[in-house]
Amino acid sequence: MLMTPAQIDDVALLELLGDILRPEIDPSAIGVMRLRLIQQGFSWQALVDLARGQGVLLPLIFALNARGLLPPVPRSIKHSDHHVTARLETMFRQHLARRELEKKQLESILLLLARAGITPLILKGARYLVEPVAPWCEARPMADFDILVRTGDAERAFAALTDEGYRPMVSSHFMPELSHHLPALERPDQPLAVELHIRSLARAGDKIMSTEDVWAQASKPAGASYFVLPARWHALHGLLHHQIQDRGHVQRVLNVKALWEWTMLASTFTDDDWDAIWMHMRAAGASDVLDSWLFQAHRMFGLELPRFPTVSATARAHASTSFRLASRPYWMRRISFIADQLTVSFARDTLALKYGVLPSRVSLLHAGKNLIDLLRDHRGNVLARLTGSRDRLG
Repeated sequence: MLMTPAQIDDVALLELLGDILRPEIDPSAIGVMRLRLIQQGFSWQALVDLARGQGVLLPLIFALNARGLLPPVPRSIKHSDHHVTARLETMFRQHLARRELEKKQLESILLLLARAGITPLILKGARYLVEPVAPWCEARPMADFDILVRTGDAERAFAALTDEGYRPMVSSHFMPELSHHLPALERPDQPLAVELHIRSLARAGDKIMSTEDVWAQASKPAGASYFVLPARWHALHGLLHHQIQDRGHVQRVLNVKALWEWTMLASTFTDDDWDAIWMHMRAAGASDVLDSWLFQAHRMFGLELPRFPTVSATARAHASTSFRLASRPYWMRRISFIADQLTVSFARDTLALKYGVLPSRVSLLHAGKNLIDLLRDHRGNVLARLTGSRDRLG
């Protein structure tokens, strides 16, 4: 992962957060949950801080409001904007206002690409701006637009955006051997950066769900100038992004935000959806990745486990370890993350691809060159990258 979630100090509070964010809650349980939120010792600030640290504050506000769990603002309060309900509702209104700007930006990008004769596939959170699947989609924040274009269209797509004032971000660079997207583009007067992908996932993820598979499963909504994935493949793409591409599975990271999105999508899957996903992951030799993710979603958000073969003992143990490690001090998990990233970056196969040599010909010279490249790419930000101070989920 690019981000290291905040430390989880209160397991009981995490359980409460998961219960509030469940896709379905029995109406009879709402009253019990309301009592949990007003019992002695409960802290709204602690709940908000936990949700913010795990990247699900906006989903939390959405769920609290949708289920009538926000406390009423007493008329006796002189400055109601200091009340937790008023503050959270204001925050969500600001998010929706920004979301409207993001939607307009995405629509203008799609228009630019259409004029260039390019019909892209919209990935990840950007998809919900134009093709939402349920009301909860409005609570899903995003950091940039991920837009997949065919390799032969990439150069024209890049030019179409730069001609309209988009410029490569300072730290961005493109290595065809390693990068799955072109340099990120930004425009000062627009809210989000744009990543034009030529592959839907980086190498590790692409081995399990190839870009060719993604294009084959995509469909174009009536009258649209873009493609999107059916919900089951959109969900699987998200799983692979976080668990394989960003190495969340290897690092045993409890990614509450990604797990919440997966759960909301998966809660509507049919038996055919589950069969297709399970067979795809089994054929790719990644069943344990799916199984652990499912068990995490079951434990965190009460997602009903599908009827296909029982989640393996190995996957259950992996999921349990992910929850346990989430309570470790942040600095310990950050060190583990950095060590894993450096191991991959300096792996013989990675250096061979990056510098165009056979793995057997990789030398200390290539490792030294890679170190210089990394320092150059993160110049001025090395300390921030090591500590994760700019990667905190919010």
